[in-house]
Amino acid sequence: MPDQTPASRRQRSTSLDLLRSLLPLVVLILVMAWLYRPSDPAPVTEIDPGPAVNYAATIADFDVLAASELPSGWLPTSARVDPDTAGGPVGVTVGYVTPAGNFAQVVHSSVPAAQLLVDVLGEGYTDIDIDADGWRRFETGKGEQALVLSSGDSTVVVTGSADLEELRVLAAALRPVSG
Repeated sequence: MPDQTPASRRQRSTSLDLLRSLLPLVVLILVMAWLYRPSDPAPVTEIDPGPAVNYAATIADFDVLAASELPSGWLPTSARVDPDTAGGPVGVTVGYVTPAGNFAQVVHSSVPAAQLLVDVLGEGYTDIDIDADGWRRFETGKGEQALVLSSGDSTVVVTGSADLEELRVLAAALRPVSG
């Protein structure tokens, strides 16, 4: 059996040296990736929609509706008032995360109904039917459901990624807010 040549031994030694040099670097990268991996997404921040809803009720020319006594697990996450500007429409929007982790929102506004539907549901919505309690059911261009109730000079839209049953629970919880 012939002995290994010095060149062959040197090549194997160089390869082993390369592996020995890279191994600590690979271990360091793996440890850093484990330590700095993204944590769970930020928890949902619950807000109190009361101040926004009460403000809307004081400036609106209609009875503002807001959710009252929702079942456990519903979290209000956003509230916005679109105030009357130069005699224009007033609106209030409150967003929720449902117990199933979906999104739902209530938009109540004095914007004319046809315009509000386009603003909230986008183009391409379809009128499906009318529920027994008077809510009209729509499907958005994105396939989401919406419940709409128009009365007098205001319109309420309940929509989001929530399923229809969750939207019905939210709609059923709406009550007038005294302003």
